[in-house]
Amino acid sequence: MVRRYLLALAMCWLASPAYAATLDGVTLPDTYTVNGHTLILNGIGVRAYSIFRVHIYVAGLYLTKPSHDAAAILASPEPKVVRMQFIHGGSRSEVQDHYREGLANECADGDCDPADKADFERLVAAAPGVQPGDTSTFVFVGKGFRVLANDQLIGEFNNPDLAYHMLAGFIGKHPPTRELRSQLLGLPTD
Repeated sequence: MVRRYLLALAMCWLASPAYAATLDGVTLPDTYTVNGHTLILNGIGVRAYSIFRVHIYVAGLYLTKPSHDAAAILASPEPKVVRMQFIHGGSRSEVQDHYREGLANECADGDCDPADKADFERLVAAAPGVQPGDTSTFVFVGKGFRVLANDQLIGEFNNPDLAYHMLAGFIGKHPPTRELRSQLLGLPTD
């Protein structure tokens, strides 16, 4: 009897529990599964907007293994996920404006291929308005990415350049905020 109890206790101790990370009242799971690959939460951050620092969403970056190196993450062929859960709602046109603003910032150095425009406009056209609690998920796989709104596919893009710039829009040279970039990369924020 004691042997069974100790065995059961050891099994519970060795089992890997499901953890989660919480920020600003939003809980994101520590893992996300993509095509049979379990990705782990690399960092979690909040997107603050305007001088009033309105919290728009909490985002998590999921990778196959932890990394603080944005360039290595962007260059990696491994699957990656950015999952956002909205704290603040926005109309469809507001969401579409934020997409355009984000890509304009990302492409400010002239690094974006003009051929990406049609796919990007297709993504913008599919973007719905959001309410608090809604989610948007960018799943980067192979040479493209999928976008889900509340876990429903709204677009699939076989465009490696646009995929790179969409991910770089969170962790590259021109993120929405430096603080969010640092948080997603698991780095300290100032």
